[in-house]
Amino acid sequence: MDNAIETKYMMLMTGINTREQQKAALALANTLRLRGIMSVFALMQGSIFAKIFSEKGYEVVFTSNFPQSRGLLSRIGRMLKMQSCVQEATRILKVKGINAVLSFGGFSAYPLLEAASKKNGVKILLFEENFAVSRCGEDFMKKADRIYLPFEAMQEGIEYEFYKKSFVGGIPVERDVLRAEPAEILTKKRKLLILTCKKETKEMNTMIRELIVKYPEITRDFHIIHETGDREIAAIQRYYETNKIESTCEMFFDNRGSYCKIADIIIARPNSDIISELIALKKPAIYLPLPKNKDYFQKQNAVFMAKKSMGFIVEDAKSVNAGVRVRKLYSFLNTYLKNEDNMKRNMAELDFENSSARIADDIEKTLKSGKK
Repeated sequence: MDNAIETKYMMLMTGINTREQQKAALALANTLRLRGIMSVFALMQGSIFAKIFSEKGYEVVFTSNFPQSRGLLSRIGRMLKMQSCVQEATRILKVKGINAVLSFGGFSAYPLLEAASKKNGVKILLFEENFAVSRCGEDFMKKADRIYLPFEAMQEGIEYEFYKKSFVGGIPVERDVLRAEPAEILTKKRKLLILTCKKETKEMNTMIRELIVKYPEITRDFHIIHETGDREIAAIQRYYETNKIESTCEMFFDNRGSYCKIADIIIARPNSDIISELIALKKPAIYLPLPKNKDYFQKQNAVFMAKKSMGFIVEDAKSVNAGVRVRKLYSFLNTYLKNEDNMKRNMAELDFENSSARIADDIEKTLKSGKK
């Protein structure tokens, strides 16, 4: 931590329950720290992100576990635990001298936001990273002082009362991604990067193999860079080697930036962190969203990118059969070859590279405005 920087305000960051939320929160916290706005991370007991934030020099406080799912039993559980959790949250706000609570949308933010709403001088800030607003965001919009949205289209669709206090800032991207040195891969072909993420990895890898079997000509046009998990990497490597396909296979990248920078087009799940990185790096993609019951936000993210001609969407397996999905995937790879420049121009209009700075500037201005 930079001890030379004077601490002007204390920010409590909460509602961080996914890897996407963790990455955006850390990118923003690093920028806020340079302005003297220091972040404390409130995480539930056992959070896998505690070590990441601690290693970056941030204080972590643990809160009682709060039911996370959307089902009826979880809603009842939240109601029963709310009072005790709000009391716990109130103590945290007082002891840490918190000036604002910033929620990233996870259900774990509820008690802290409720406590902040009852404490004078504590700002409530909501950050939304997906094209669809989170349940937590919907419930606290009226109490919020500021609502941070990734896209203008979202701002245009909300009520005027909320529009007045909303700010379109994009999604913060980690500096390591933006500053990454491009990977070195010697090839004369275009580069197709496949990011399987950690959800339904096998299903996505199977679809890629089906694509190559049905349309082997893509291996003539593209060098394939394939990222996958430790359970699949050996089989993927063996498949490419056996079929003499020019490729580079890696287990989950520590830093995607190096490979994204050299890729011509990407096939990926439309998670918010992937979308933000690709927009910042001006890289078109074909998005394969999971069904809504497995990921509530992916489909909406992909539809938005396709409508704005910044990417393509191949519907999930519940909506379209395997043959149609593979045919669409092949068609979009060919369409991309004809529309690459147009897609990159569209992406250039969204300045995600500076999202952290823009949001941090607005947070600082909001904190300087004083009490509610």
